Amino acid sequence: MSITMQGPWTVSVKSKNAAFAQRFIIAGAASGNGTFAGEITTPPVAVTGDHWTITIQNNPGTGFQASDDQIRFPFVVGGQYHFDIESNDAGGDEDFDDLILRCRTPVTLTDFLIYGHVSYYDETCIFNPCFPLHAVIDSRFSLREALRNPDLRAPIEKLYPERVPRIGPPDPGPLQEAPFRALVIPIEEETAIPPKRVQILKPPPVPIRPADAKPKAAKDSAEPDDASVRTVTATQTARLAGAKTSVAAFDRVGLAKIIDHIRRFCETGPLPGVALRFQEYDRTSAERAGGTYTGTGAREPLGACVTDSRGNYIFRFSRDLGDFLDELFNDFVIGDGIVQVMPDIIVQMLDPTRPGGVGFESAPYWNVPLFKRINICVPDGVIHRPPTACEGHNAIQALGRIPIGPPTIDPTPPGLPPGYGPRVRPGSYLGAEGRITVTNNISNVPQPRCAAWENCVDFFACFTEHPNVKQYTIRWRLHGGGGWNFFTESLLHDKPANLGLPDYIGDLVGPHDSSLHIDGLAAVTAPAYFNIENDPAWASHINDLKGTICTGNYAPTPMPIDFRIEGYDAAGNKVGGADDTITMYIDNDTPDFDIDSVEMLGAPGGDCALFTLPVGDERAPLTVRFKANELFGFMSSYSLSVRKGNTSQFSSIDDTPAGLSHGAYSHGDNLACSNYFGTRDAIGNFGLATIDLRPPGTTPWLEADQPFCTFAVNLGCAKRVTNGYNTAVRGYGTIQYLLGIQRSTTP
Repeated sequence: MSITMQGPWTVSVKSKNAAFAQRFIIAGAASGNGTFAGEITTPPVAVTGDHWTITIQNNPGTGFQASDDQIRFPFVVGGQYHFDIESNDAGGDEDFDDLILRCRTPVTLTDFLIYGHVSYYDETCIFNPCFPLHAVIDSRFSLREALRNPDLRAPIEKLYPERVPRIGPPDPGPLQEAPFRALVIPIEEETAIPPKRVQILKPPPVPIRPADAKPKAAKDSAEPDDASVRTVTATQTARLAGAKTSVAAFDRVGLAKIIDHIRRFCETGPLPGVALRFQEYDRTSAERAGGTYTGTGAREPLGACVTDSRGNYIFRFSRDLGDFLDELFNDFVIGDGIVQVMPDIIVQMLDPTRPGGVGFESAPYWNVPLFKRINICVPDGVIHRPPTACEGHNAIQALGRIPIGPPTIDPTPPGLPPGYGPRVRPGSYLGAEGRITVTNNISNVPQPRCAAWENCVDFFACFTEHPNVKQYTIRWRLHGGGGWNFFTESLLHDKPANLGLPDYIGDLVGPHDSSLHIDGLAAVTAPAYFNIENDPAWASHINDLKGTICTGNYAPTPMPIDFRIEGYDAAGNKVGGADDTITMYIDNDTPDFDIDSVEMLGAPGGDCALFTLPVGDERAPLTVRFKANELFGFMSSYSLSVRKGNTSQFSSIDDTPAGLSHGAYSHGDNLACSNYFGTRDAIGNFGLATIDLRPPGTTPWLEADQPFCTFAVNLGCAKRVTNGYNTAVRGYGTIQYLLGIQRSTTP
């Protein structure tokens, strides 16, 4: 994959230790583009441009191909930043020393260089581990978990009271509509966010030239001889005079102890090949006055980059001396130094499959100096799935985060497509009709039991055993027969070379019209997708995502659907063995559940139900007629209960006959799935159950001092469905029947 660069750099060959021919290609630059021999004797290349790429290639005898590459973190020597790009060619040593490039650029008054490691973390950590001085909550899941702990809830309610009542349903996974806006809670500081700081920069003196002297020629265009970009030393930083503070009173020591304990159990892993976009954040007036972080301040785009094979990145951006005018005041000269307001930086992880093209947004990294390491941690729940190597001989690898095993029918019977039938691997069972069961208990992998598929499902497959596959098609049909139809949903992915384009949201992987020999017949024009798995022009993160199946387009009513992926070479011929099929039982229907009527001793309810207790009968039954059915057998559970007034102490009730006020699916075989329809299983086709409800035990409806109270009969249910990311059970309801119960005024 290409290494993304920003601004002027000088690129030279540091070393070569390879038998294969080596070269590097610079593209997208304003100057310095070209293909250069990977030899020590190659002259240094001066490159300029806002956004450009370096690609290292090797020739094992079959033509030049991309090498694996990785970056080393930068360092400063002699007033210049230096860093190395290491590469590993097609040989078998995997030591990343076959060709090493050295990149260097001056340390200047106006150029910032940030670098670091990008990783994902388990959201059970609650707090982002990349912010040691603040407790940062940056996912909906983490916020819900934090609010369950009274010690963590207290500072959230103190600093972000408006966020507490807005906790919605669980995240649907990477398809959620917008990135979560982080909550920033101080641990060591008294202010809600750090006060604004400045850095005092001291450049070396400018040599005085005679008036008639000619300017000295610059060594190359990457190192201009200009006073505005002279090398510089950051001598110190200082708090901005007059910055407002706001004391946030809560138990910081207690919070820090909880965080220290949680972080010991955080699981993390690298995120290679992800695209990052950087923004400079201007604090709002309320934030400058000492308020909490809102994320609503003005932003300025700074550029983008892509992480390497280890999840590391280097990013350079420039801030013109006039750029700081939008801060509290202009930069100014003090003595022989220059004072600059230090920028706050937000990092976004780009994801073209998401609305708006953004999958995650960090909290600000406050007061960034000219040269800074910034590690970036991304919640596990917002990425499609952790980097995973392809397994087995079958192309189809996963649906969402649910791993899909190899076919159990091998070889495939004549007349059926390859891969047809059940798919099984340890802990993952996909039945012949596409019902899914997962028992692997892996964190952030749904654990459905004989569930259907719903909403939009990411379809992962790879052709690692078929390197000639340059494009592929996906077709679908009703399960078990009928004609095949072409899948045509758009798929976007990032190209590192294009990240610098304004408003970039990815390039089209497909569909595109291609001449293909479908089913071995004469070539026809068909919708195909580029196979980007091993193409260095594309970012490597989730490059095995072959499409997103929005299931409602294929099964408007619940039914099993076959999906088939086939690989083709550049000439449009099908590659032998690059063929796989999967069946998905799709069900996007809402369960059929409702409260038909409520009566008390024959007295009907109605729109404004009010029941009068008979004298001497404090526990007269409510007769409830209701239904809770899932018409295709995917009911998980249903429950009917009564709530009294504004209390939660009356949620338990007795029912007659026993068992009909609630029900739940009982899982049996992982592949030979059983159905559970709900009340229909006990009552018959219509599924209307009639039960009598009374208060629990000997409890009366009304206490002795209560002449009247309101009640609610609540009915809720859940289905066994998943999109490969969610919790595998979707809840519906609650349907409420509101009523009042009063004492009789007649003796």
